[in-house]
Amino acid sequence: MTAPIDTDLRQRIVDHIRDLVPRLVRREIPDISEDQKLMGDLGLTSSTTLELLLELEDALEIQINVEDIDEDNAGTVGKMADYIVANRFTDE
Repeated sequence: MTAPIDTDLRQRIVDHIRDLVPRLVRREIPDISEDQKLMGDLGLTSSTTLELLLELEDALEIQINVEDIDEDNAGTVGKMADYIVANRFTDE
């Protein structure tokens, strides 16, 4: 049995991604959806993706396990939020 998804944290992650991406790519992006590809649609690079993860860690006060993150499991806004919820480090 898998652990329940922290839907509140997931929504906060999506909201922060929507706030951070336009600043990281230095352009306005209205209405970022969960299906948009971070690198293809939104213009992130591997270095801006890493910066996004670091900013999310600071903003949400979590630690993200970036060991296995790649475009398959974090290629879209929604997939990245799912990955972070499932692969963050906790103090519990």
